[in-house]
Amino acid sequence: MTTVSGGRWVAEIYGCNLEVLENPKLVEVALRDAVLKLGAHPAGIQSTVYKFYPQGLSAAILSPVAAVMIHTWPEDNASAALDLYFYKRDVDPEAVLRGLARAFGAQEESAFRFWRGGEHEIKRRRQGTQSKSEL
Repeated sequence: MTTVSGGRWVAEIYGCNLEVLENPKLVEVALRDAVLKLGAHPAGIQSTVYKFYPQGLSAAILSPVAAVMIHTWPEDNASAALDLYFYKRDVDPEAVLRGLARAFGAQEESAFRFWRGGEHEIKRRRQGTQSKSEL
């Protein structure tokens, strides 16, 4: 298990089960379970699910210590983008991500892990300090 003080993981999953990916209730249950595994207390969870027609949906499950969002593209290889935010130590975001991929029946996954306070590929820049070549 990876112990972290918080972070953001962005994942894309492909080849999902369309019956799950298109079902707002099943998506909400999977995301709620993920937020609980990221350390949220059940009483502090709020959820919003928006179903697009004819297909696709967006959902966000939020709590004071974790949040999980999904945006689906059923027409594009039954794919979805997932965002996991977590703020507690002693959680296993890798297991949460694997659980979400299983819940959606994903055949493939790619992910970027952003650890709070650590070195990463995304570079932080101060505003107003760009050189003329960066503008």
